[in-house]
Amino acid sequence: AKYEGVELANAPLSDSDIAEGVDNDMISLQHLHEPAILHAVSDRYFRGEIYTWTGPVLIAVNPFQRLPLYTREILESYRQEGLFRSQNLGDSSAKPLGPHVYSIADRSYRQMMSEERKSQSILISGESGAGKTETTKIVMLYLTTLGSAHTESPSEGAEGGDEKLSVMERVLQSNPILEAFGNAKTLRNDNSSRFGKFIELGFNRAGVLQGAKVQTYLLEKVRIGYHASGERNYHIFYQLLRGATEEQHHKYCFHDGLTGGLELANYFHLTGQGGAPQLREFTDEEGLKYTLKSMRSMGFSEQKVDHVLSIIAGILHLGQVKFESKMSDGGQEIAQIADMKTVEDAAKLLGVDIDKLITALTVRILVTRNEEMRIDLTPNKAADARDSLAKMVYGAMFLWVVKAVNDCIMWENDSDIRSSAGVLDIFGFE
Repeated sequence: AKYEGVELANAPLSDSDIAEGVDNDMISLQHLHEPAILHAVSDRYFRGEIYTWTGPVLIAVNPFQRLPLYTREILESYRQEGLFRSQNLGDSSAKPLGPHVYSIADRSYRQMMSEERKSQSILISGESGAGKTETTKIVMLYLTTLGSAHTESPSEGAEGGDEKLSVMERVLQSNPILEAFGNAKTLRNDNSSRFGKFIELGFNRAGVLQGAKVQTYLLEKVRIGYHASGERNYHIFYQLLRGATEEQHHKYCFHDGLTGGLELANYFHLTGQGGAPQLREFTDEEGLKYTLKSMRSMGFSEQKVDHVLSIIAGILHLGQVKFESKMSDGGQEIAQIADMKTVEDAAKLLGVDIDKLITALTVRILVTRNEEMRIDLTPNKAADARDSLAKMVYGAMFLWVVKAVNDCIMWENDSDIRSSAGVLDIFGFE
């Protein structure tokens, strides 16, 4: 009765036990309960071992630093072990490699290539900041490497920028684009995915990668209109504001002299609410160069790139639109545009008619069976309409970018695809 409800601890491991990997799998623990599991995972973490098995499931603890766990040599060692195991070759008495995300990806590929040829799915879940986005990229790198091992070598990079990217390179090059338009800094994570995505990698009968397809879910459009202190809007806004050339400043109506001494990212309403903090690992100037390089290598023409950046700039100017109140003929308080120049800039960059844009911002139109009713909005309602329009435009543009990415990385013929491996990266819920 004295120790009722007290959980028993597992005996401390000896150095030889640790060397043999006795605690590689939580299932092998003598006492399997939450405190014992957390203690074991913590011990492994402080030994530099961030991966732990629990049966067929891999537990990963984000180290929040770059570790030498993903070198070409390590990847090759897991590839060889998986190949020998799938063919019943090698020394059965040899110590297996430790827990690693490469092992999960390899197991998925080998099962996909087995006699049953069953398509596979890898689910990557966890709270915000747990490392899902990076893990997704590591899994994709491993699967695309296996699917390209005997067919293609990375392009050498022909002069003039006309190099032909391999299927593997095109699939991996899609990541920077999706991150620029769909990731943002939160309090927990500098590069948090604010949308869910399912990436399907298609392989032919020989196991050669033929292409990929991206499906996205639940883009956090509310972030367009509001983000908390210390957080940021989507990366692409800051990349454009901080990385634009003088010519682009003029083209996109970024007037440095009118900001009252504020940096552009702090001046614009949609980017300055959280203080527009810098990222720790890379600058926004570098980010814009990387994003544009990826877009061009994926087949985006200069005209398409300019259109996308114009829409981004147009959304920024749309967020600057302010309203003042006036009295209607009927004595009602209604909204009117406080600064027409801002609306003119937004309309020009978005490529829409300015009168229709003003109507969309200040009037609600109700269409019944026989008539159309126009209701003038109050300044507060007009501000809500402005934010809703910005969310809608960005959401539509994001879907267009995803479609353009799919057009580049998608396999040509469905008949070529024998099986697939899917990676589901669903965003964390704080």
